[in-house]
This record gives sequence, C-alpha cells and structure tokens, in this order.
Amino acid sequence: MVGRTTRRAFLVSTLATSAGALVAACAPPAAPAPAKPTEAAKPAAAQPTAAVSKPAEVKPAETKPAEVAKSAASTGRGGTFNYAEAGDFNDFNPWTYTAVNFELYNQVFSRLMWKDGTGRSVPDLAESWQLAPDNLSLRLKLRDGVKWHDGADLTAQDFVTMWGYLQDESLSKHVGVTKIRGITSPIKQAEAPDRSTLELRFDAPVPYVYDILDYVYAIRIDDPSDPSMLKKLPVGTGPFKITEWQTSQFARFVKNPDYYNREAPLLDEVVFKRLGQAETLVPNLKSGAVDGILMTSLGDVGPLQSDPNYTLEVNDNAGSIFNIQLNVTKPPLDKKEVRQALSYSLNRVEMAQTAFFGVSKPITSPFYSPTSLAYREDLLMAHQFDLDKARSLLEGAGARNMELSIIVTPAWPQMKLFALLWQADLAKIGIRLKINEVENAKFYELNGDKSLQGEDMQAWLNARTTRDPAIFWSTQRNYRAGPTSGTHAYINEEMEQLITAAATETDAEKRKQTYQKLNEMTIDASHVIQIATNPRVWAYGKAVRDVGVDLNGNLVMERTVVTR
Repeated sequence: MVGRTTRRAFLVSTLATSAGALVAACAPPAAPAPAKPTEAAKPAAAQPTAAVSKPAEVKPAETKPAEVAKSAASTGRGGTFNYAEAGDFNDFNPWTYTAVNFELYNQVFSRLMWKDGTGRSVPDLAESWQLAPDNLSLRLKLRDGVKWHDGADLTAQDFVTMWGYLQDESLSKHVGVTKIRGITSPIKQAEAPDRSTLELRFDAPVPYVYDILDYVYAIRIDDPSDPSMLKKLPVGTGPFKITEWQTSQFARFVKNPDYYNREAPLLDEVVFKRLGQAETLVPNLKSGAVDGILMTSLGDVGPLQSDPNYTLEVNDNAGSIFNIQLNVTKPPLDKKEVRQALSYSLNRVEMAQTAFFGVSKPITSPFYSPTSLAYREDLLMAHQFDLDKARSLLEGAGARNMELSIIVTPAWPQMKLFALLWQADLAKIGIRLKINEVENAKFYELNGDKSLQGEDMQAWLNARTTRDPAIFWSTQRNYRAGPTSGTHAYINEEMEQLITAAATETDAEKRKQTYQKLNEMTIDASHVIQIATNPRVWAYGKAVRDVGVDLNGNLVMERTVVTR
C-alpha cells in the first residue's frame, strides 16, 4: 500500500522545487550559474562593461595604510565583504527601487536624512532641519565638506537640480523619475538660499515630509540619455563608490576616502556577486565563497537558523505583505458580508507555518508594525480563522454553493501554496475554489484592470505599510476607495475624505486616530484581505558583524566588519 502524503508535506515539497522563481520575477535573464559554489563567487578577470572615470586620488584622513592594516588585524577594520543575490543589476539609479538593486543604494548614495528600523530620522547629508511655524516649508542645513565620488563639492544647488529632474520631459519615461515624482509631489519647490541651505516649500502642510525625504537619494544624472546610469557608472556621495561591474557576475564597491564620516566605512570594499540561479545562494554561503546572501527559499531558513555557523536576519522593515484583491463589481463579492466570510475562512496561522515556513507573520491588518500610526494591536488578527462564522455570514448574505477563482503567479510560489490550503477549507463551507496560475506579464495586466478583467480574486503583494500612512495611501492605490484615486472599483466616500484630511493634519494625535479608524474600516470592508507579512531574510557567516537595515528594508554597511 502506498503511503499517504500529508497536505503539509505536499506543500513543503512544492515550495522547495519552485523557490527560485521568487527573484526571477524581479530580474532580467541572467547567465547560468557556474557548476561549483566557489566558481560562482569568483569575479572574472575580464574588463568591466562599464566603469566610472577614476576620481582624484585622496588619502584617507584618519589613518595611514600601515595603521589600517594593523587595525584590521585587531578590530576587524578593512577587508572585503563578499555578498550574493540572484539576478543582475538592471538600473543603478536608486530612485528606481528595483528589487535586484536595493542593496547597492545605501552603499553608493546618501540622503538628506534616513529612517532606521524603528522609524527614527537619522541625519545624513543634512545635519539639521527645521519646519517653518506655518508648516509650509522645511529648511535644511547641509554638512560642510561633502564631496561627490568624483571630487566635486555637494551643494544645496545640487538638490535644486535634482528636483528639476522631476519636471524634465526628457527624463519623464524613466521609472525612477516617475516614482520619485509621485512620492515627492507635495513638495512644490526646492530653493538654495546659499551653498549649504536647502529650502523645500509646500502648498499645504506635509506632516510626513521626513518619510518622503527617506526615499530621495542624492543623485546626478550627468547624461540625460542614461538615467539608469548603465553606460557610465553612477557618482554618489555614499561610503562606497562603485568602480567595476561585470554583467551577471559582480559589482565592486570600494571605500570612499572622501566620505564625510571619517570613522566609516570600516570595510575596504564590498563585492556583490550576482548568481544566475537562486538555488545556488545557500551552497555558496556554506562553501565560504560568499559571506552573506539575500535568501529566496523560505524552506532554507529553518536549517540555517539551527546551524551555529550562521546568523540570520529576518526583517519586516519594508512593510511588504501578501494579500488578496477582490473584484467588488462581481456578485456576490459586491456584498461586504461575503468578503468578510472569505476573510474569516482563511487559516492564516497554518498558512504562515506551512506556505511560509514559519518565517512570515499571519495578519488581518496591513499595519502590523507598532512603528505605524495606524497600528492597533486589537486589529492585528481581527479576523481569526472561524469557518462557522464564515458560514453564518454567507448564509446571511444569501450566498450558497459558490464557485470562485483566484489568480496566482509562479513568481511567488507562496501564493499557490496558501491558495491550496484555502481551497481545502473553503470546500468545508460549500465554496469551490479554482486556482488559476498565470505568467507574470498576464498577472500584472490583470491587476491593472479595475475589475480584474472579470476574474473573482487575485493574490497580490503590497508594500510601505510601515511608512507614515500618508505614504501608504498615496502609493498603494488598490486600497483606495474612490473612482479616480483607486486602481480598483471599491468606493467609500468616508474613507476617501479621511485619507485626504489626514494627509495635511498637523495635530499628531488626530492623525493617529484617523489612520487607526482607516485601519478598522479597511478590515471591515475586506476589499483587500491580508494574509501574511513578506519579510526579507539575510544569512551571514559568523565572521560578519554589524550589518544594519533601514526602514525601507535595505542594507546599511557603514559599520559592517568581517573578522577572518
């Protein structure tokens, strides 16, 4: 007699065989992975496909070369951090916020200020700032002596030039310029009264202006025909400068001797290895070919966590979540009670343990982090798994013997896995769920239609739930509730009025109360149903210490050391 495979074992097997698709969806085609882990991590000797012109030689101010070597032996200062991800760089402009490029941002570029994992604003290029009494402008004092990687001085006029990019028609098709234009739209004007003073002006109060600035890296688009900075490598002001890039192989970042913080960085260089296949990441880490990786297979997390040779960072800072979008134009999904029934029928706890290998957290509320003004502990799991309640809500809405479909994509295998679990539970209350898997292009095409091209539901991912809620509501438009403000057909005039009012409210307590009410209204409406968090997971060898993470969920390596 053949042994019976349990539902959990089947799902685990399915995820393990499809994990490589997690990164493939975000990256262009890459070269096949080398046969051996050590070969995959070894930079090729060929000439780079692109390189920056060599900046003027400047010796580090804090130490002499001999002292650096001595320090490296005793404190871990100096050396190389070998880091690997799947997929290749496809845009060096940090305004683009593309998944395969995230980890270069804080190494090469700087911001006026940035937010750490707790949401605290940290001075960067600006050493101080002050809102005007009328809340209609923000004045920032820039640090003295900051230089671009090519030796040019950074001045306030550079930021005025940056704001000019947002109105430059020749740059309007670049996705990064478009993104930052949307995020910074409440800032109407940038002025430079002098070299070290920047003034940002608004038409109405922008109480979340610091969250906006957290997205704006200081950049120079020296060639308007190359806003992606792929023909000539980018010039930033960050702790490292990129000096070499081999397509689909590696990029090299060397210590910036002119960095304004003379105590950082501690490393001499960071080498980003680009692996063609996600399944080769863990073998490369275990072989010692690399010191750290961004993990793609959640099935690998548990084994590495139990191995004393590695440390893991499971980070929810970026606020990414898995959810389900519902077509509210299609009966019976136009009834709130039916949508709520579907929410109660989700066994989120089991899904988090099985489809997400215990790495993700089950959630009913999109605002799962206490760092958010919208967070309410009582809403975090407001819809506990309850098939009896789901059945009662369906009967009250007159919905019986339903057949529904959900769209998923192989780019995120977790979607199909939690849908399979849901399918089995829905059958217990008389709902037949059909799971339709489509390729990525079709998946995004469906999402672009207000009625999901007639489909019932679509598994989806949203982000920025840990940001100021004004950022969330202005960018995650499938949650919006207006005929022109939202990307889907849900309409709720009260929600829209509250969203608009909260964006300019200067009283912090009133903003908090409004966003918490919007949190409650979102769960009640269930036009988008939350499933689980989508953390980023890094694994490091024991020699690696002090890799930081910002509120965007991106690595900060100023204080990183590798002790060999």
